[in-house]
Order: sequence, then C-alpha cells, then structure tokens
Amino acid sequence: QGCKTMISRSSALHLFQAKSGAVAVKDMDIYATHEFEEEILNHFKTQEGYKVTLISHRKTEYDSSVVNKVYKMEKETKKVDLIITEWASTIMPILQYHSTAVMNYMTACTFISLYPKWIKDMKSLVNPRMYLQDTTNIRTVEALMKYVGRGFNITAEP
Repeated sequence: QGCKTMISRSSALHLFQAKSGAVAVKDMDIYATHEFEEEILNHFKTQEGYKVTLISHRKTEYDSSVVNKVYKMEKETKKVDLIITEWASTIMPILQYHSTAVMNYMTACTFISLYPKWIKDMKSLVNPRMYLQDTTNIRTVEALMKYVGRGFNITAEP
C-alpha cells in the first residue's frame, strides 16, 4: 500500500470476469512510479526470489508514452513485469491500453474496472488513441486478437 502500486492487465481482468477460470493468470503486471522503483524491485529479488531477465528502457511491449522502463522477472514458471512510469500516478499507462478489456486494476485497497458492464458482457472498445494518434502496430493487433480469442467482442465504435 505504501508503494502506490497497481496490478493490471490479465491479472486484474481475471478478478473481474463473471465466470471462474475465464482467464488463466500466467503472469503479473505491476505498475509503479519511479519513486518506488528500487523498493519494489528489491522486494521481488530479495524477498520473493525473482530474477531480473530483461530491463527495457524503451516502450517496446507497452505502446505508451508514459512507460519509462520495464523489468521482466521470473521465478520458476511465474513471470512478473514491473512497469515504471515517471508520472505522478500509475493509472496513466492503464488509460493508454489498446482496449477497454484491460482497463482494470487492483491496488492494496480496492479493485477498479473502468468498464464493468462491458467486461461482464465480454465486450471491449478499441482505445481511440490507437487510430487517432496512428499508434496501431502489429503488437496492438496481436494484443487485440488475444482478447478476441478469449471471447471478447472488440469494436472500434461504442
């Protein structure tokens, strides 16, 4: 709670799905501000036994102008991405996701779904930023197709 972190993407979506097992959690995405980067990283390495396998200073996987760094960590079959933003709030990267299907997050105190009815109905809207700012690329299409494969009806218009 003191680190102001959020867990999002598939990990959070799993909690919001109406039926059990709708999305199998294979990895966890943790969002943190630059202020808490070292504290969280040290926790995963020393207390949880994770090893850092990659540090990305570019936004290659997370097509977002607010992602500054990504630490990829592994422990046996478990994977964690620690996504760092220099913005004051960790919600900024979440609001830039490719679609509403993954605009959910959890903190130490709460679970938030920005589009709860759509999640329940397995519907998702493509983030207009994708086509208005011409940021769509093959990774975006692959991400969208992943959620289509999970049963989401994804549309570009509400």
